[in-house]
Amino acid sequence: MLKVGIVGCGAIGSYLVKTIGRRYKGKVKLVGVCDIDRDKISKLNSSLKNKITAFSLDSLVKRSDLVIEAASGKTAAEVLKQALVFNTDAMIMSVGGILLNPGLLKKIEKKKIKLYVPSGAIAGLDALKAAKIGKISSVKITTRKPIAGLVGAPYLIDNNIDLKTVKTEKIIFQGSAVEAVAVFPKNINVAAILSLAGLGPKKTRVEIVASRKIKRNTHTIEIKGDFGTIISCTENLPSKVNPKTSGLAMLSAIGTLDGMLNNIKIGT
Repeated sequence: MLKVGIVGCGAIGSYLVKTIGRRYKGKVKLVGVCDIDRDKISKLNSSLKNKITAFSLDSLVKRSDLVIEAASGKTAAEVLKQALVFNTDAMIMSVGGILLNPGLLKKIEKKKIKLYVPSGAIAGLDALKAAKIGKISSVKITTRKPIAGLVGAPYLIDNNIDLKTVKTEKIIFQGSAVEAVAVFPKNINVAAILSLAGLGPKKTRVEIVASRKIKRNTHTIEIKGDFGTIISCTENLPSKVNPKTSGLAMLSAIGTLDGMLNNIKIGT
């Protein structure tokens, strides 16, 4: 039985606790959770029939076969450091934390623990991984988000961008994936995921658009190479709990767990 610990009790973490408990009976044991916000743990437990145990990060990682991070980019890096200490496999949702700590990937490869990165809120990673076997010339992602999904982003504050002035749509950022995750740590994990699967964080281009015309987080990906051209577009409904998180991102974590546990593997 796979022993799983979850770091973060926000929208994604709470969803994972509830889903794992009912979906994987006899296959997965939920060891416990970790969150610096005790109120989130209490709120989660108040909605559960069987209460979940809270641990410190190191204690949780030590007790788990797989630790799932669903907190923040900064926390993601700490989870991976602890995973390296205790030889624990890890699943990371806040993928930007990996891009900002590139040395961790080399340590993971050397240690030979497994790192799982769900596809999150985008489609097309299977085709991108296949295309990478040949030659890829360019990868670009254009992300359009409703105003509510961008409020509070450090880039907007640092550059005095007032979203109230946006009448219809406005391009608020253009740059590389590594630049994007540094200034939009809670909004653009999709760019980090895309970059890890393809050309890397410096060569993957990112455009972020603030929009009053849409109600869904929309990600359009264009990939060009010697295979031809791939264009994919995903329109995601924001999580009802947290508008900065797409519902599909939550589902992708469970999809990744399914892939780990099932003997039949479909897709690249």
